[in-house]
Amino acid sequence: MTDFEEIQNLKARYCQAADSSTQDREAAIARLMALFTPDVTADYGFGEMDEALGICTLLTDKIGGGSEWMVHNLHSPCIAVEGDTASADWTVNVRMKRRGSGQVDFVFGRYHDEFRRTDGVWRIRRVVFDRTE
Repeated sequence: MTDFEEIQNLKARYCQAADSSTQDREAAIARLMALFTPDVTADYGFGEMDEALGICTLLTDKIGGGSEWMVHNLHSPCIAVEGDTASADWTVNVRMKRRGSGQVDFVFGRYHDEFRRTDGVWRIRRVVFDRTE
């Protein structure tokens, strides 16, 4: 598998883990933690975060916790690999059905990510999500 394909699969597993948080929070956190470097940072529009468990908790509780289901769709990957580091930009849309109201929401934006390969395995080093209003 090429670096490009490995990074695409890594981001797909990230989205699948986030989506699964609506059904099994603890399993989703474990899946997400396995994808991150120890020094991961993230900004989802709520301020800079620099602690992996806090990032996972935000994804599972604040973003996924209020939904019955959630589905991420990634598009248009632009991935640049330089040795054991890489960056990627993705177009993303997310649909989610809110608990209680049944309202289906739609979020559209872009991910800007950084990756690092350690011991032959690609992991997410940084996630930035810019929501398009």
